[in-house]
Amino acid sequence: MQTKTFGIRHHGPGSARRLRAALDDYAPDLILLEMPADADKQLHEVVSKGLRPPVALVLYDAKDIERASFYPFASFSPEYQAIEWAMDRKVKVWPIDLPARHYLAEKAPHVPPTLFATEEPPPEEPSVLRGKTKKQLRAQLRRDPLSLMGELAGYTDSEGWWDATLERGTDDPLETFDALLGMVRELRETFPSASDAENERREAFMRTEIRKALKSGAERMAIIVGAWHGPAVEDVHKFKATTDKARLKGLPRVKIAAAWVPWSYPRLAKAAGYGAGVSSPSWYQLLHDFPDTATDRWMATAAKLLREEGFDASPAMATEGVGLANTLATMRGHEKPGIEELEQALLGTLAAGREERLAVIHRKLTVGTTVGFVPPGVTTVPLVADLNRELKSTRMAKLWETAGEQYLKATKANPRGGIDLRANNDLRKSHLLHRLNLLDINWGRLQPSGPDSLSSFKEIWLLEWQPEYSLYLIERASYGNTLPLAAGRYATERAAEMKTIRPLAQLTLDCLRADLPDVVPDLMESLRERAAETTDVASLLAALPTLVQTSRYGDSRKTDTTALLLVIDELLPRLAAGLPAAATNIDDEQATDLLGHLSAANYALAQLDNDEHTDIWTSGLWRLVSAGGVNPLLEGHGVRLLYDHGMIDDPEAARRFSRALSTANGAHPVAQWLGGFLHGSGQLLFHYPPLWALVDDWVSELDWEDFETVLPLLRRTFADFSAFDRKRLLSLAKGGVREEEKKPVEAENVGDTAGAKEVEGAVSYSDPEDLIEALLGWMG
Repeated sequence: MQTKTFGIRHHGPGSARRLRAALDDYAPDLILLEMPADADKQLHEVVSKGLRPPVALVLYDAKDIERASFYPFASFSPEYQAIEWAMDRKVKVWPIDLPARHYLAEKAPHVPPTLFATEEPPPEEPSVLRGKTKKQLRAQLRRDPLSLMGELAGYTDSEGWWDATLERGTDDPLETFDALLGMVRELRETFPSASDAENERREAFMRTEIRKALKSGAERMAIIVGAWHGPAVEDVHKFKATTDKARLKGLPRVKIAAAWVPWSYPRLAKAAGYGAGVSSPSWYQLLHDFPDTATDRWMATAAKLLREEGFDASPAMATEGVGLANTLATMRGHEKPGIEELEQALLGTLAAGREERLAVIHRKLTVGTTVGFVPPGVTTVPLVADLNRELKSTRMAKLWETAGEQYLKATKANPRGGIDLRANNDLRKSHLLHRLNLLDINWGRLQPSGPDSLSSFKEIWLLEWQPEYSLYLIERASYGNTLPLAAGRYATERAAEMKTIRPLAQLTLDCLRADLPDVVPDLMESLRERAAETTDVASLLAALPTLVQTSRYGDSRKTDTTALLLVIDELLPRLAAGLPAAATNIDDEQATDLLGHLSAANYALAQLDNDEHTDIWTSGLWRLVSAGGVNPLLEGHGVRLLYDHGMIDDPEAARRFSRALSTANGAHPVAQWLGGFLHGSGQLLFHYPPLWALVDDWVSELDWEDFETVLPLLRRTFADFSAFDRKRLLSLAKGGVREEEKKPVEAENVGDTAGAKEVEGAVSYSDPEDLIEALLGWMG
């Protein structure tokens, strides 16, 4: 039997063209392909079932879908061209790589397949080659075997070298494959330890399959593998069959399932095993389909895209860009321009030196947004079919497999888009996206639209589709044949694992948004049970806003959430009683977290407009500000909340302010108290000037060392204010307090060492310029 080995680069258009030409010339009657041997039944489907590349074959553990390997195909992938060539001529394709059933059995979840291992070899003596030790060099070779060739040729990685050397040329295919095989053979002989145990197992299995193929009766056999493997499989007689068999003995195995899923050019541009990290897939597509006119087509398309973005991009400038790209290629010794020359030429012509314009072209034309297609009926399940029906009926089918971020229903006039939940079809869109999120298929991310978003009828969604979502749908199909059924069962399973009230409250809200009324009653009952069992005030406080939001959801969506109001009724007295203990003897980090929960809970309760709830809540705040040992940040915020509720009037607020700002308390605690009081808004300082005078006096009397210590705290406090508020405060800081704003504050005895003082006269600074400069910093 005659054999011929072809070393290729995964997703290389030059490799694909040369391989196709070489197969025409060599005319094999059997093709052995570097693909997992247990993909035998699926390989022909990539060209015979109506799939449109890029697509990926996913092989996964049937009992644990997180153990999965993806094998993408683009139309310019040599493997795809080999399969298409073979199917056209009814030539058998025989996958010979290590089966996924063995590979996945040894891999942890979420670990993608890798062409070459990355584990480091044991330390060895230093080598003078390029200043690297042998350990460093071999580790590099295991990550990227051909990177050394790239470095020797002056490139930073193997992709740039391969692209310039092997993807653009039009030389003789067979001679090129022979030369590449010889080069890799020399590289492997020079660095024999650059291959690890995993790589050795794979090549041992390939040789085992080749030996079987040699007995198949075929006359002309083509072996198509990644270039690095070529020397290891070109002549199996150099290797002992018994050694290969021993290396493969006792490999673990799992049961494998398979599916085809759409892939995308942005995903193909990421290095992930057989995804293989080509940085310019859209350009490679053009280079493969139109090798003689690719440069002209790319530049003309770039000009069109820039014009669509509103930039000047004339045909004359595009012609100039082509000329510059060709000149750059000639200067660098290349037969034709590559993407580096094209983008540099574009930057100097059509993009007018603007990097942001080049970024648009890079995203749309170099990487591209192309997404593949897998027809219904090819490895489909009822849940996928149900999703397709929902996508079609809600007019979202075109968005499902579209790469890149996009706002739902965005327009030029309204780039963030938005859906109106009073419109039936928009409401169904919302339900669909929420159900997918419940299944952990986060195609859409709900965007914040203000604190009262739940009481409005508008939702803003940012969509970003990922190829693995199709795989997740296949896995989630075990929960039900329709989206509502699967999402409800999946949510119920997750709820059973939740031990605290906050995530359970959020899950209940998500199910309400997804219109899953069958599961909500059980979730609400679980909420009551968790709330009754929870004694941690901080976690209850953190859950309260979500509980309130969920109860209010019924108001705007006509959903019965009475049970949640009962949970809040039971929860609130326990919170009010436990606030002082939760705020006592805690550090600043814990106090900052609790401050956020306290503020959010206060805002949420205000939305209920329930007098009984307000009375219970403010009684808890009184306990908080009256207890000893409470963290000053929380005490200050408690006083502010009572002031906002009208429980403390202006003079009382000023007295508490004055006592808190006493120098006897120390600079840091005072800054904390002030930060708590002013959290979220500083407008109170405008409405009641004596408070500003107290702050002003306190700051002016600080030692410079203390001022520098508290400056970060003050800056953090004032950074949350609006730009308008900061400017007004800065104006006050520069000009002092106006005569008509001066009002006395009743002094309080706070100890032997200090007391509150009366505000009198304009503020006098010992070094006004220094202080105002500092104020400029902490006010923004």
